[in-house]
Amino acid sequence: MSLDPHLKEVLLQIAAAPQPTDLEELRAAVAANAARMPRRPVTIGGTRDLTVPGPASDLPARLYTPEGEGPHPLILFLHGGGFVAYSIETHDSVCRELCAGANSAVLSVEYRLAPEHRFPAGVEDAYAALLWAAAHAEELGADPSRLALAGDSAGASLCIACTLRARDEHGPPIRAQLLIYPAADFVNTDRYPSRRENAEGYFLTAERMRFFGQMYLADPAHGAHPHVSPLHGAELHGLPPALVMTAEFDPLRDEGVAYAEALTRAGVRAEHLPGPGMIHGFVNMTALSPAAAGLLDRAAAWLGQQLSGA
Repeated sequence: MSLDPHLKEVLLQIAAAPQPTDLEELRAAVAANAARMPRRPVTIGGTRDLTVPGPASDLPARLYTPEGEGPHPLILFLHGGGFVAYSIETHDSVCRELCAGANSAVLSVEYRLAPEHRFPAGVEDAYAALLWAAAHAEELGADPSRLALAGDSAGASLCIACTLRARDEHGPPIRAQLLIYPAADFVNTDRYPSRRENAEGYFLTAERMRFFGQMYLADPAHGAHPHVSPLHGAELHGLPPALVMTAEFDPLRDEGVAYAEALTRAGVRAEHLPGPGMIHGFVNMTALSPAAAGLLDRAAAWLGQQLSGA
């Protein structure tokens, strides 16, 4: 399929703008772009900011509550950004849409970013947030027995690590995981054609991914850790049902497909939701692209279905 015309316009605007030359410029640029990005209007019950205790410091968080009486299901959301950028602010619209579409509370939590805090700091923060969310769900107006994980890109990678830790460390039961264009393999990158086909010109580039990896991993050998590269030797049995979303014009497309297939081979109920014409980051662009909006709506509906009932 051809590139979505609405996203093609986004790419033209990105290409015409000054490109960040260092990490601080990148962080400033993504924050500014997120603030300017139009938002699709959705109706929810409300939001409130709070902090979640982490292993090294308190973690900023935002709770989104749907309309109607609770207790509601609870989705822990972890934002993307190459492990080095973005925040609860940049993904505010995504969380609002998931809250409304899944009729579930959403707890969006920030984690420590690299390179100031390299692996496994982000994983430790994410898992601490999961444990806290499960233990305090009732205080949040949520049902601790209906808990899910959701995240995009680096956030999806952290979700995968949380499911592995919850299984291995007898953590809280997780009903479902929504993995939006996950990063799942830092080792065997040459095996994925999409890394070459979409290396340039589609927002996330091969050069930018190499930069993110260098910032995230203090030692390249850490790339083989199952919490970084679950496609590289991780045991995937016993994990919660998953919906893996990919984008056609995304370097990470093929490893997302591979991860969904690996889950299925391990006996996990997994579905792959492809994004024809989409680019990496499309869930933040739903006000610009009706097709992107439709895909996020389908993902939210899937989460709602997994979390419905006792």
